[in-house]
Amino acid sequence: MKRRHFLKNATFAGAGLLLPAHRFRAEHVIFIVTCGTRKRDYYEDESLSPNTHRLARESFVFEEDHSERVASHDAAFMELIQGRQVNVGENTWYPTILDYIGGGIVVDGIGKIPRAMQEGVPRVLVCRERSHEVGHNSYEEYLRAVKATDLAIGAVFDWVKADPQFSHNTSIVIRPEFGRDDEVNDLGRLHHSYGFYCTHRVASIFWGPDFNRGVDRGTVISSLDMAPTLTRLFHADAIHAQGRIIPGLFRS
Repeated sequence: MKRRHFLKNATFAGAGLLLPAHRFRAEHVIFIVTCGTRKRDYYEDESLSPNTHRLARESFVFEEDHSERVASHDAAFMELIQGRQVNVGENTWYPTILDYIGGGIVVDGIGKIPRAMQEGVPRVLVCRERSHEVGHNSYEEYLRAVKATDLAIGAVFDWVKADPQFSHNTSIVIRPEFGRDDEVNDLGRLHHSYGFYCTHRVASIFWGPDFNRGVDRGTVISSLDMAPTLTRLFHADAIHAQGRIIPGLFRS
């Protein structure tokens, strides 16, 4: 399969766009970040990810969300929560979503979300789910991780919808750091390499009281857009972000 040479055509607006004054209903955001998951697996294949499909049907989905840096998990994660390009090895610090909003926490593993929400009642909870890294070992292990992650997402989704404290004022956002290669290599492994469409393009899922419902299949957004978009929910301006507030996402 040929690698896709589409990256030069992707252009993104800079930060600074502000929405009109609006009263948002969300008081909490659960931001689930998976490490290297293809959208064909967690979003497009309902047999692999029925719970994520169930959540997506009640959400707004951008099917063309671009990740530029796909070799470093830490760099890609920081770009999501800072809204800035990260150069590996550079020590420059910039505020994150948690700094802009305040009252936020980070947890490892989706299964920890309900307890962390109940105990800390954070405004924003960022969850890193790292289980998909087994793709470097084998494709079969990766698929098992996709299924397990989907079960965990379904449990969190059901818990939020049933919990009297969080059901009416909580948003769930799902976005991988990046995807994985279009094809499994000769050793039966699935890496995340530059130049593959499925590595660079993921689907972002936004569920909550302030988001429209539907699917945008054409607008190319960027990992840099996540921070200014989520901070806007709390009327905060991510002044150091290089991305934009995602157009068409919020209810009017």
